[in-house]
Amino acid sequence: MSKKDNFIRYPHIPNLEGSCKLRRLLLGKCLTWTIKEDGQNVTIWMRTKKYCKKKQEIVISSHNKEVSAPDIETNVRKCPQYETVLKLIKDFPMYRIVSEYCAKGASITGIKTYTEDELIIIDIYNAAERKYLPYTQMYQTCYHYGLPVVVLFSVTRHRTLKDLDKWAHYVLEYCNVVKEYGKDEGMVARAFDGDGECIMAKVKLDIPLPIKRRRIDNYPPTLPHIPVCDIMGAISHVEADFGLDGTPAHDMPLIAKAVSEECRKHCYSSRGNLFVYYKKYLKRKKVKKK
Repeated sequence: MSKKDNFIRYPHIPNLEGSCKLRRLLLGKCLTWTIKEDGQNVTIWMRTKKYCKKKQEIVISSHNKEVSAPDIETNVRKCPQYETVLKLIKDFPMYRIVSEYCAKGASITGIKTYTEDELIIIDIYNAAERKYLPYTQMYQTCYHYGLPVVVLFSVTRHRTLKDLDKWAHYVLEYCNVVKEYGKDEGMVARAFDGDGECIMAKVKLDIPLPIKRRRIDNYPPTLPHIPVCDIMGAISHVEADFGLDGTPAHDMPLIAKAVSEECRKHCYSSRGNLFVYYKKYLKRKKVKKK
């Protein structure tokens, strides 16, 4: 198989407030700010079959795995946008369509409500050139195929960290007052460096703003609790990667590992009994025990 047939994991998007290095990388660059959708990340793309190089197949990948769980694949194929996505990929085989699968009803974190199952395009990766399309090119492509695309909020450029932080605070204030479909969870900022690499950062309502703390010797640092929406997001990743069958013996070890990984990446501490959030997720998503 060629390199363009290799699975490429969609990058983890770090929190803007959590990294001074990341914030400095964004200074001076053109930033596109888009509304963060509250769904399950899936990538639809075409690869050469492993045992028949003359044939190709469509793959639906989750955020972490090359082939998503069967239930997620079934739900994605039922979305009204799926056939149009296949047409786009047939016309442009080098494109990998990164989407948020948003199921009808309450979203994963419960912050938004969707009126129907849908695929919302958030990125398009060009495997031949090994880079993501800029927002304008992605929007134009989706427009001509009639595909919904993540909403662009603004385009900005910042010279100082103070100005960037001020804008990020304004973005969160905006998200907090949006009422049309419930509050927006946050936004994602994208920028391209000189080599064409896409730099991403996110701001979210449930992430506390950083404050200055006085260091006390001989006392370990106290880490903030992981936000509930990140717990729900971790459970969503487990569902997309492995599937949830409603049996705690199968689901809980995978969920505990996923939440632990989120805590490690974002320097959070664990929060209470994960089983409570697991039951809440099952109730919200109506996952039936097999």
